[in-house]
Amino acid sequence: MSLQIIVLLIRLIGTFIYGNYALLFESFHILTDILVTVAVFAAIRLSNSNYSKKYSYGLFRIEDLVSLAIAAIIAFTAIDLLLSLPTDNVALHLQSGILQLISVVPLFLSGIVKIIGGRRVNSPSLVSDGFHNYSDVYVGLGVGIGLLVSYVTRIGLFYYIAIGIAAIGIFYTSVKIGRDSIIGIMDLPKDKKVIPKIEEIARRNDQVTDVKSTKVRWAGPVIFVEIVLTVVSKLTIEEAHDVADSIEKRVLSEVPSVKDVVIHIEPSKNSERIVILPTSEKGKIDQRTSKSQSYLIVKIKNGEKLDSKIVQIPAQEISPERNAERVLSIAKENMVTDALVLNAGEILSSLLTVNHIDLWKARSESVEENLQLFIQDKLSRISLR
Repeated sequence: MSLQIIVLLIRLIGTFIYGNYALLFESFHILTDILVTVAVFAAIRLSNSNYSKKYSYGLFRIEDLVSLAIAAIIAFTAIDLLLSLPTDNVALHLQSGILQLISVVPLFLSGIVKIIGGRRVNSPSLVSDGFHNYSDVYVGLGVGIGLLVSYVTRIGLFYYIAIGIAAIGIFYTSVKIGRDSIIGIMDLPKDKKVIPKIEEIARRNDQVTDVKSTKVRWAGPVIFVEIVLTVVSKLTIEEAHDVADSIEKRVLSEVPSVKDVVIHIEPSKNSERIVILPTSEKGKIDQRTSKSQSYLIVKIKNGEKLDSKIVQIPAQEISPERNAERVLSIAKENMVTDALVLNAGEILSSLLTVNHIDLWKARSESVEENLQLFIQDKLSRISLR
């Protein structure tokens, strides 16, 4: 703001010394700029105040409203500049042109400071105020260059041409600021990369089966996020809460500007089941579930077998715990939901159950017979005691 006050003094001095009332016109614009800067800092203070915390989404959107007002002021400046051209008598003063160009320097520096500062503190209204300063730079350059060229050539037409070019630059700035402000007010996406990023974070969690919807609301400098997820249906309430809590923390840490994340959890209703069976000879179930060297993976959906594959592993002399972990690893890699076994040790049963894989008691050694019984829901579930 101090830079703007310096510019105001420079132009007022030039007006009274050289009698160039174009500089006086510009002085009023600088005074408006100072008032706008005051409004911007007031908006930032209000949006981060304790009063703002009383509301669900705070008062952060006041910054979008201030930015929209700045866009309107910039547009009015351009219109006013163009409307004043027919009645504007060019005073061919070399000193006025030089003084005008000198006054542009602090305005330009002020704009840079506001834009950089606004982006660092994530304040859209402060960034808009910086571009507002740029619009005054365009005016200053237009008036200054127009006066100098007109003075050198003694042709006043160049002054009007320079002002016209400056007005185009001002209109462009107004449209840019206004577009970003309206997007925020209308809940339209300011950054189309945000939603895919949030969904990618959610899908990293192994317990998430689908991201049904993601809603993102921009409010000034912050983002509010709502996600609807489907998770493995066998999760307990505590486990589902842990999934939501983990995703919330990741979104807050990895996506800039996110203020709050609300996650709604729904159970997965996927009818697809993936079954694992330990096999020995062809078509038979191996009684050594955790020590088997061959596992059949079968995908079942709507009562039909869609696909199957065999996973072969080498024989190893390892502890029962390692054997059980090896089976669990195979099950996880293939997204297994159910296991058909003749026998299962306590360690393996515990590991599979904790990882939400149901165990079913096979009635015979026949793979095909037990798969059909499983599809018909005629097998008994093995439960831990």
